[in-house]
Amino acid sequence: MKKILFLMALALSLSLTVLTLPDSAEAKRLGGGRSFGSKPAYSQKYQKSSPQQPNQQGAPQAAPTGGRGPFGGLLGGLLAGGLLGSLLFGGAFSGIGLLDILLIGGGLFLLFRFLRSRQTALETPGGFQPSRERQSSWDALRSAPGSSAPRHASAVPAGFDTEEFLRGAKTAYTRMQDAWDRRDLEDLRQFTSPEVLAEIQTQAEEDPAPGNTEILLLEAQLLEVKCVGNQTVATVFFDAMLREDSPAAPAQQVREVWHFSRYETGGNSHWVVEGIQQMA
Repeated sequence: MKKILFLMALALSLSLTVLTLPDSAEAKRLGGGRSFGSKPAYSQKYQKSSPQQPNQQGAPQAAPTGGRGPFGGLLGGLLAGGLLGSLLFGGAFSGIGLLDILLIGGGLFLLFRFLRSRQTALETPGGFQPSRERQSSWDALRSAPGSSAPRHASAVPAGFDTEEFLRGAKTAYTRMQDAWDRRDLEDLRQFTSPEVLAEIQTQAEEDPAPGNTEILLLEAQLLEVKCVGNQTVATVFFDAMLREDSPAAPAQQVREVWHFSRYETGGNSHWVVEGIQQMA
């Protein structure tokens, strides 16, 4: 009899431990980690800043060690310890029934889920938050002047405001990630070329379920600005720390080069994403 109770207690403990683990379903960020678009790959070497040290210090705080919630191991340990202790010391469920223990375990599990959801809600959201500042940043990206000749970013054309352009580019990156999470293709349409939008539509058909991409940190560097005919192309290197799908998932570093372009003729010309390139 005690052997049966022991096995039941062990099974209950393992079940609660598994239930507290984060979902393993994968969620892909905008672009799905692929390179696509009409622009050629950027092959020149780039120099980037090194924010990885604070990232590495901050990421474990947002993603609890061991791939489980903050109380997952504690709940399983306490429950298993109480059950196994009563069995090993001969007081198998004396004064308390197995159903009572199941109810207590279920209550603790629900409490844990509630506390974890509150913790998630208190975290800084990574999605796009509409505001005047963000809108003005995107407006700056839409209206930033183009180049009159091929130049590297170290010698951008006169009148090209690099700081404002990068602020707008980061806003576009954040907003497009949020639109992708919601599978809002109409919102993405205004920021992308037909080729890029077609690829995003294909990925949305492959994975129609909404996602949740948290942008923990985002840095941008202007690599080059050049003019091809009446089209200006600005190449931006993004270095981001993202967490995909689960609040308990580990953060990952994502490095991409985005090619923004616009036509200099026509009053309604604005910047769009012509291509996305993955960087090693």
